[in-house]
Amino acid sequence: MQSPTVLSLLYERDSRYRQIFLDGRPLPRDPNPAWMGYSVGHWDGDTLVVETTGFNDRTWLDMAGHPHSEQLRVTERFRRIDFGHIQRQVTFEDRQTLTKPLTFSLTLSYAPDTEILENICEDRDSAHLVGKANSGGELTPAKLRRFVGTYEFREGSPNVAGFMGRTQTVALIDGTLYLNALPMIPQSKTIFDSTGATAEFVVDRNGAVTHLILSQTEGDAKYEHKP
Repeated sequence: MQSPTVLSLLYERDSRYRQIFLDGRPLPRDPNPAWMGYSVGHWDGDTLVVETTGFNDRTWLDMAGHPHSEQLRVTERFRRIDFGHIQRQVTFEDRQTLTKPLTFSLTLSYAPDTEILENICEDRDSAHLVGKANSGGELTPAKLRRFVGTYEFREGSPNVAGFMGRTQTVALIDGTLYLNALPMIPQSKTIFDSTGATAEFVVDRNGAVTHLILSQTEGDAKYEHKP
């Protein structure tokens, strides 16, 4: 929803919204940290440039759980490339968590004759709300080493594959398993919690790892082991 002085973005998920001020005001020097930050925008030709600061440090950069600090600065560039599509380029800058600016781009598609629907996440499974860290027993580095390797997506939820990636790398560093760059907390001998997903390694009768299953609210995704 756009006016000459403010642009409002409504999100279907979790009923979130953003205000982008277009009245020429500068970014505040010391804003109160907020979940969505504080945004100002200006036009650069046919491109809307939006700068956002003032984030708290309690959100993630992605669904895999990569963190940021309150120093995060986000620059977005919106450009309408044709009637039904907008190109959105996003740059993250955060000297406390990133060694250099991180930029990605995606295309937004126009969906005519649609409405914003209510989207509520309600988890009634209380058993999954309480962690049981270190319940994996005595998992020595020798026992953990069999899980190391590359895993390729084969079947299951495309949403999980989209969030977590179609290729997973499991490494053993100083006695701790890592899923990509995220530590894995043992829940049993083959099940681990990692930021963004639960990981279960499936083994055959000989104890060899055959595949990995990543589980999220959206479903399960199966990844084949490539030692």
